[in-house]
Amino acid sequence: MARPSGLVTSSPKSAPEADLLAAAGDARTLRLFNTHTGEHAKITYWAEGKYEPEAMTEIDHILRDHRADEAYRMAPDLLDLMYAMQLKLDTSEELNIISGYRSPQTNASLRAKSKGVAKRSYHMKGMAVDIRVPNRNVGKVYDAAMDLRVGGVGYYPRSDFVHIDVGPVRRWGAARHV
Repeated sequence: MARPSGLVTSSPKSAPEADLLAAAGDARTLRLFNTHTGEHAKITYWAEGKYEPEAMTEIDHILRDHRADEAYRMAPDLLDLMYAMQLKLDTSEELNIISGYRSPQTNASLRAKSKGVAKRSYHMKGMAVDIRVPNRNVGKVYDAAMDLRVGGVGYYPRSDFVHIDVGPVRRWGAARHV
């Protein structure tokens, strides 16, 4: 499991995200369901002021490229963003993972089939996930991600998922009309 050297994995949190994380207490737990492998996990990845290495490895496995069966170290900031999404949506439901890490080969294969796959996708850097949340409209999930003002947010209502990443702040996808 590799992480490119020099990749910054800790960045200042946006005010809304920082407020949610600060109010959450001493532990951060993700509830995940990988829609491709059927795996469920409830993992406390941060406790007593630090990230838990064994929990991080378990999350990397759940978010692995299921096509290549290849895991990659996911950015801690991404896990914090996913946790902030759980809090923002006030849900105890599992985040349904459509796509986590993607190997370069998988990304190229998906890119050949769809114009919506970026050549230099943050999925290949362990910095992005595509999610849906049971019992939450995809528009509400998108709105929650936008409210956090962190990284990229892609809106895919026809496919019923939202892309979130910890790259530069930006947005794309079908226009939202509330």
